[in-house]
Amino acid sequence: MTPADPVDATGTALSQRLVDAGNRLEDAGDIDAALRKYQEAVAAAPTHLRAHLNRGNALQRLGRTPEAFAALQAALRIDPEYAPCHYNLGHLYLGTGNLEAAERKLRDALRLDPVMTDAAIALANLLESLGRPMEAEQQLRQVLAGKPGCAPAAYNLGLLLKNRNEIDQAERMFRECLDADPSFLIACMALGDILRNTGRARDAEAWYRKILAANPLSQEAWSALLLSLNNRDDLSAQEIFAEHLRFGAAFPEDDTSRKARKGRKYGHSRVRVGYMSGDFVQHPVALFLRPVLAHHDRAQYELFCYSNNSTEDWMTQEIRSRVDHWRNIAGRDDVAAAQAIREDDLDILIDLSGHSARSRILLFNHGCAPVQATWLGYLNTTGLRSADFRICDQNSDPVGMTEQLHTERLLRLPDSQWCYAPVHDLPTAPIPRRGAPDGVVFGSFNHVSKITDRCADLWSRVLHAVPASELRIVNAPPGQTTAAFHHRFEQRGIERRRISIYPGMNIDKYFAAIADVDIALDPLPYNGGTTTLDALWMEVPLVALAGERSVSRSGVSILSTLQMPELIAGTDDEYVDINRRLAADVEWRRTLRETLRARMRSSPLMDAERFTRGLENGIRRMLEESRSS
Repeated sequence: MTPADPVDATGTALSQRLVDAGNRLEDAGDIDAALRKYQEAVAAAPTHLRAHLNRGNALQRLGRTPEAFAALQAALRIDPEYAPCHYNLGHLYLGTGNLEAAERKLRDALRLDPVMTDAAIALANLLESLGRPMEAEQQLRQVLAGKPGCAPAAYNLGLLLKNRNEIDQAERMFRECLDADPSFLIACMALGDILRNTGRARDAEAWYRKILAANPLSQEAWSALLLSLNNRDDLSAQEIFAEHLRFGAAFPEDDTSRKARKGRKYGHSRVRVGYMSGDFVQHPVALFLRPVLAHHDRAQYELFCYSNNSTEDWMTQEIRSRVDHWRNIAGRDDVAAAQAIREDDLDILIDLSGHSARSRILLFNHGCAPVQATWLGYLNTTGLRSADFRICDQNSDPVGMTEQLHTERLLRLPDSQWCYAPVHDLPTAPIPRRGAPDGVVFGSFNHVSKITDRCADLWSRVLHAVPASELRIVNAPPGQTTAAFHHRFEQRGIERRRISIYPGMNIDKYFAAIADVDIALDPLPYNGGTTTLDALWMEVPLVALAGERSVSRSGVSILSTLQMPELIAGTDDEYVDINRRLAADVEWRRTLRETLRARMRSSPLMDAERFTRGLENGIRRMLEESRSS
């Protein structure tokens, strides 16, 4: 038949109506019913390309990959130059891991339809995953040159630049994306994250709230917002807690789940403990957990790990080797992940992420375990009523100070909430040779998001109190972030020449940079944790300022565990004065430089067996308290 044949036209019209009906069913989530409509569409007009294409899409969504390939190949036999079919085949090949074939098909689609944006973006993503980022960038810039204001291309180029740590250019791309399409919410998240991570948490809030205005149940946006509030020095602890309560109110625990998990009985010969995190990779959370897993009493405890990360590295392998059961939940939705955890019949589930990246904290609302606790990765309340406990210590959360800022009960470990075991066996560093006592070098190795205006105020007071001293800030992206930091200190009367700012560096250079300063500065209100321990391990002293909320007392916790109250300040004036005296007293610094590592080794901070026994006792206390409540 020719295209003008009325019988053929009638069949095609019927086929298109069936395709439209299938589209509506697919949008409603009924893929099986949609597939039946597409099959009827193919039968009504066997040469109707859209019918074959949609049938292939539905088969792909149902996981019937061989049949999906057959449907798309049938379309290409009708018209070998049908670009959408080449594009969809490229996606199918991506799903099967045949990257060479995927690249070929995506390029075929673009050869036939050079302005097919989806194919260009998919090809760019593939090229980046193949380690060809410059080709990926070129592909995306070609899209933007031919189609200025293409929001998806600008967004993907922003991600590529962000991954290369070209933060200024990435920010421009995300803003360009949102200028073109203000409803492109994933770009709001990406832009908010850049602002938060470059020390602009107040500006980030607006972008997170824009997402929540459109989707009040976006856990990702809620967690990013709450994480950013910890860095704010313009909000009280009560205001930050109120936002956590709003999160909890948006995600209440189902009464049925709560009653079911509280009604479960304990009857295992070993206590079943589950650790859940998105950071079972080379990350501070894994570094702190690793010595604990090595010292758990395996005769008394059966260990499970639930990883919410598709990436694995040497640390992942080590963590996995130290537990009885390993589960990856990264690809599962909350219902499926919760069911898998419930089937393991845990006694307690301990979340290690809180509101940090790759969090699955909402699994608590599905009644995964009779007792649910949070530890390590987020030093604040979750805001959830389904979180029974937060694990901390007596110095980070003294009795009577922070209980009212938590929805959880506080389980205080006997010594510290951290167990430190350096990954690298680094020798002690030589004592830097400075000239005059006031010519010391201060250093900050924390994430720049923690250097707030109040922090800059206080550090500037220290620099004024120690003339001729300098400050080195490590881990700031080059460009406008570095320029902004120089400007902030210049506004406070500190000459540009006294502030040296460096980008992120590898682990060896990081420890070498620590070793080359005289005194480390602790940020506020969100103190350092890992960086503080690293500095002390390298025998670099640090002064802590005691705050009134958990994130503001990490330095107090660590120095108290080391029994070094002389380095803890109760007020801003004391903080400045201790740093001034430490800078002036060369012998004091020399003594610390020669003894801090030995003090660390002999302290509970590095006594993994003692720490683990304390944690195990805490686990049993949590189980007992939950039974009696």
